[in-house]
Amino acid sequence: MALKADAQERRQMWIARLLARPSRQFEWRSCFLFGCAILLAVLLAGASFNAHRSSQDLAAVRERQVHSLDVLLAADELRMAALQQVRGERGFLLTGDASLLDPFVEGRNAAGTSFARLIELTADNPEQQQRLLDMRNEFGAFNTVLDAMIAQQKSGRREDAIFYIQRGNDKDALEAVLQEIDALVDAERALLLERGELADLRAVSNERLQYVLASIGVLFLLLTAVTILFLRRSLAKGRGLENELERVSATDALTSLPNRQKFIDALTRAISVAETNPKRKFALAIFDVDHFKRINDRCGHKAGDEVIREVGSRAMQALREKDFVARISGEEFAVLLPGADLEKAHLVCERMRAAIAGRPVTWDDGIIPFTASFGVAEFRTGDDIDHIMVRADTALYEAKVGGRNQVRLAA
Repeated sequence: MALKADAQERRQMWIARLLARPSRQFEWRSCFLFGCAILLAVLLAGASFNAHRSSQDLAAVRERQVHSLDVLLAADELRMAALQQVRGERGFLLTGDASLLDPFVEGRNAAGTSFARLIELTADNPEQQQRLLDMRNEFGAFNTVLDAMIAQQKSGRREDAIFYIQRGNDKDALEAVLQEIDALVDAERALLLERGELADLRAVSNERLQYVLASIGVLFLLLTAVTILFLRRSLAKGRGLENELERVSATDALTSLPNRQKFIDALTRAISVAETNPKRKFALAIFDVDHFKRINDRCGHKAGDEVIREVGSRAMQALREKDFVARISGEEFAVLLPGADLEKAHLVCERMRAAIAGRPVTWDDGIIPFTASFGVAEFRTGDDIDHIMVRADTALYEAKVGGRNQVRLAA
């Protein structure tokens, strides 16, 4: 029996070591899971920041593109104003009709407005500002030529004005202005194209970065899922080992029956239920093997162990399904009989006694006969564990004194 106890203790230590191993695995896997969660949070923050920055960059590029379009529109308006001035000037020179000077005046006013608009729009572009300065000089010369030709017409020197038209003085001045406008427009279109290409490049770059971040995020999600799976398996394994450790710690190694502590727990619950509900009565039986020391001395401890195992097995087979039997010491057993009074308990114990004494155990080409004596006590209101066990143990003593292999009921 000592060897069996040592084996059970070794098994408990082995299970405890197994429980410690999943705990350590749980710790590093938990740390890994926590790390994955942090990395995922960082990736999400990075993706959000990148998306926000991309949105800002794209908005800035779009704003600059709109700005360039405004410059082109103002330049086109300036071109139209210059052409309108020439049309008004030539109409007046050719017909002498002063009303035709109205488009000329409107064109000059529109040119001034468009020019001021261009200066405002290109304030952050030194190259375009320089072109506007050159354009202002050309516009000054252009306006001087037109004013001189109109003055000749107004003073009656129409032939001189026609001569200037034929020479193309106003046309040359207009051509110089249009060349400056074209230079400004070409530069702004190049800038617009560059900004469009930059926007496309940033969009592609941001898209690739988002793809990389998403791929890394998916990878970490997969790693997190695998880690969670392993954690669940570790927890399940740990719970299984805990249940096994609990079962082993509550089980007698020799008979595989519940041990004394398990029986005391069951008896405590039965007393608690019976105290609150008198109809839930029960009986307690204690029995042990007769002359067990003699069996050990004559046949050896291994033979004694075999007898103990056989007694436990036969007792289990003779009991009802709701009865609870446990080995509480060396050759001593206890039985909890729910719903039984002394009469029913006596019948059950007689059946167990007969089953135990029914046939001997074969050992080393010989036989070992054995019997058991029983003491039975019924629960009484006010009983605690000690009281009911003492009464059952007293009845067992009476069975021993009375000749053994019998059932005695407590008074």
